[in-house]
Formats: sequence, C-alpha cells, structure tokens
Amino acid sequence: MKTEEYTFDILLNDIQLEPTEENEMNKTGDIAGREYSSKLIVIQMLIGLAELYKTEDYKDSEKLNNAIEIKVNNDELLSGYMFFISQIPQFNYLWSYMRKCKKDYKEFLVNSIHFLNNVLVDINMLYKKPLVTRDIHVIFHEILDVKFIDEKPFVKTCLLWENFYRIATVKSEYNISIKTKESLLKTGCRKDPSDMKILIDSALKTLKNITSKKKIEQKNETI
Repeated sequence: MKTEEYTFDILLNDIQLEPTEENEMNKTGDIAGREYSSKLIVIQMLIGLAELYKTEDYKDSEKLNNAIEIKVNNDELLSGYMFFISQIPQFNYLWSYMRKCKKDYKEFLVNSIHFLNNVLVDINMLYKKPLVTRDIHVIFHEILDVKFIDEKPFVKTCLLWENFYRIATVKSEYNISIKTKESLLKTGCRKDPSDMKILIDSALKTLKNITSKKKIEQKNETI
C-alpha cells in the first residue's frame, strides 16, 4: 500500500541525483556543461519557494503575489545585482529596464510556485492510483518527466534539461503528455486536478486497447 507522499524534497533529490551519463546537459557541449550548476541553482530556488508557499493560505493568488513582492523587494543581493547591471553602457546607466524586469521576475516566481505545487498534487494523485503497467511516463510542460513504476520508490522524476528554457513560460495551467516507452497515449491541458484524472483515465483506456490488440495479433501469429 502506497502511503507515503511524494514531496518537494524527493523531487529535488531526484533531479540532483540524475546519473551523469544520462544527464542531457553532458550531451550538449562545454557551454551547457558550464551552465549546469547555475541552472540547478535556479531549480533549487524555485522548488524551495514552492515548498515555502505551499500552504492553503497562499493558494489565494493575491496573498501569494503580495508575499513574493515583499520577498523580491527586500532582496539586497538582487537589488545590488540590478544596480551593477544597470551600469553597463548598453542600459544607458538607467534602472528603468531593470525595474521592468523585476516586475516580470515576480510574475515568473508566482507562476513557478503555482506550477510546481500543482505538479506535486498531480504526482501524488497518480502515485496512489493503480496504473496497470510499469513505466508510465507523465511529462509536465515538457520540463519534468515523471516515471511511475511498480516497485519502490514507485515514482522517479528527471528534468528535461534540453527544455530548461520552458521554465520561463510556466503557469498554473500546463500541457501534459502521457506515454509508455513505445506509445504516446494522451496529451492535453491541465487546468485543475480533475483534468489530470480525466487525462490519465483516457490514457489507461488507450493503453488497454493497445495491449488487447497486441495480444490478438500475437495469437493470430501462432495459429
């Protein structure tokens, strides 16, 4: 019986412990390899914020927006970095562009928190659901590849580093792809938890039909 929750700590641990030989960052050249540590810090920061603001209080968008605005405005290192960048001649020694980016940055953080919290809800719903077969993959926004298996740890997540840039486009609504190693079973948009349930039920129905068809074909081949 699966009683444990899949947590942000487990998610981060999965991402950080991806085997080096399977890490896409190591397949795309020296520049990507050098950027890996910086990108990992971004992931750590976003997951840390999602953990911090996962309570019921912050499901209210206004409360979450206010909390993130206060956190960003009071970030001394960020403000210092903004000043430093503003002194580059291309920015004409003005802060105006950086202030605009700061507003966009707050929105990015809020969207990322919503996205990660919703993904965690989906994973835990699927984690406790009988999925009929091993190696069901659910891809969230082409960023997180979550694999469901029959034995412990039951869930394994990897980050699709080649799509890292898509993190900047996440929102509370996102695209889902459900597949096995051989077949794409279902795609769709997840707007609330009920959508995820509809998508996985449809995917499992498709998988059942594929499996039945293969059995019939195999039986006919032996006749």
